[in-house]
Amino acid sequence: MSEAWIVALAVGVVLIILSQWLLLARYERRHKLSIQRQKLLEDERKYMESILDKSRDEATNALLRHRASLISRLLAAEISGDSEVNNSVMAEIGAMVGDRDEFMQQNRLLFERWQPSLISHFRDSGLTDDEIEVCCLYALGLNGKAIQQYTRDGRHYQNVGIIRKKLGLGEHDKNIDGYIKSLLK
Repeated sequence: MSEAWIVALAVGVVLIILSQWLLLARYERRHKLSIQRQKLLEDERKYMESILDKSRDEATNALLRHRASLISRLLAAEISGDSEVNNSVMAEIGAMVGDRDEFMQQNRLLFERWQPSLISHFRDSGLTDDEIEVCCLYALGLNGKAIQQYTRDGRHYQNVGIIRKKLGLGEHDKNIDGYIKSLLK
């Protein structure tokens, strides 16, 4: 064997080993993200079930059962790698959030049962149902830009200014999303 052929073979072996190592690292990173996603979904499902146990309102229970079912199906799809089930669940979620008015009303209803003191605070501050629904979107974890895009409200930031005043937040106080999250128990 010539020396050039041995060098080429050695380089080829090193490249194969390196590519296998990179593929393994990529798989491990994806698997780790998948496990984190599964844990978040599982925690959310358990939280919803704990609320379901405490709720006496059948309409709220039906909403909670539906959302817990969606999360369970997403978990199953993630674990099994079943993209067909995942696509089906995502289509159902898309339809659910697609009807903005209905979704925001349902979300407010759930927060009225989950976080009655939060909703009482909003009502005591003089917020309207529409303003409370916007606050519930912040409580879900959305930021102002995402809420404006979802609600398609060109006056979102002016309306949030009104909400901030009603809640007693000054211009230099923390952001409304941080404030609302701090009220969650």
